[in-house]
Amino acid sequence: MPVQIQCTAVVIRNEALERVLEDGAAGFEMIAPNAMSYADDCLSQASFMSPIDAEEFAKSLELHGLDRDGETPDFVIVQAHDRSIDPECDWLILFEFDNRLVATLRGSQSRTVIAPAEDSPFDHNSVRHYSDEEIAELFEFVERKDGIDTYREKATGKLVYHTRKTETPDEIFKRTFDVVWQLRREPGMGPQEGDAAQQVHAAINELQSLAAKYPESANVALALGMAWFAVGKDETAQRQLVRAVHLQPDNTILWKELGAVCLARNDIPVALDAATKAVMVSPDDVELLGNLAVVQLLSGAVAEAEVTIEHALSKDPEEEVNCNVRKIIADVASGKRPQPGSLFEMMRPAN
Repeated sequence: MPVQIQCTAVVIRNEALERVLEDGAAGFEMIAPNAMSYADDCLSQASFMSPIDAEEFAKSLELHGLDRDGETPDFVIVQAHDRSIDPECDWLILFEFDNRLVATLRGSQSRTVIAPAEDSPFDHNSVRHYSDEEIAELFEFVERKDGIDTYREKATGKLVYHTRKTETPDEIFKRTFDVVWQLRREPGMGPQEGDAAQQVHAAINELQSLAAKYPESANVALALGMAWFAVGKDETAQRQLVRAVHLQPDNTILWKELGAVCLARNDIPVALDAATKAVMVSPDDVELLGNLAVVQLLSGAVAEAEVTIEHALSKDPEEEVNCNVRKIIADVASGKRPQPGSLFEMMRPAN
């Protein structure tokens, strides 16, 4: 019997399900992702309002052993708005009946359509289909909350809603990085503890999944480095940040974060290299110049630190942190305070 197709649907040949599921095609209901999943004697399908959710279900089918490659794929993804089938196949036929898009297996003689109830949230009278191009042209994004994307139609101001369970990689990164940023550890601070540490560890788990999928992402490596530093895993944090600067050597934020972790570990040579390369990228950045002066002081290069901090203050004479750094450097140069061997010693009030 034909099955109705709505929004974005994953359509599977039952003979393929018979091959990979313990209960055969009858076991589809055990892996079916939502109430909009149903089957006939030839095909099984699951409809989604979001192509992203459909793709996630497709990946789960591949883990079960189904294949969507080759000349005769086990399953395909159908877009109702343009009737596209991906990948192309010779076993699926689409046709319209009673204003519904219907799919059937080639050669099937049945004309009884399996479809959801009229009061379904996927009721064909209430669902509108838009392409990505139409969404970009006609709507503006408002918010995402509780798995629902809200858009505003530009012409009328009317709000429309798009249900989507699956977060995009960008959304996962933004959410986890927000946690890491809010609970970040500044130089001189101790690691996070208790509930804050648990939140950071949860973010780390998700970031590691992103890192496995996107190993060339400097931003993910940065977030992981900051996260590990926040929970006191300084050596692991340094390794992640070294990866980040190798991936994106012109990003001063990455060099700055690497230098901060190295200072916490008192790895002065690497901290000095990081601070120097950050200033090479952005030679007039007063914050980076101040950082370099600090590391030069800790490395014992007091004269170089004096030159660097004076250059920084020539750019911004009122910068408070650099003013304090200049006083510490001057006190060390004049012998009023001993040469600090670590950031902790430098930040400790003079006797």
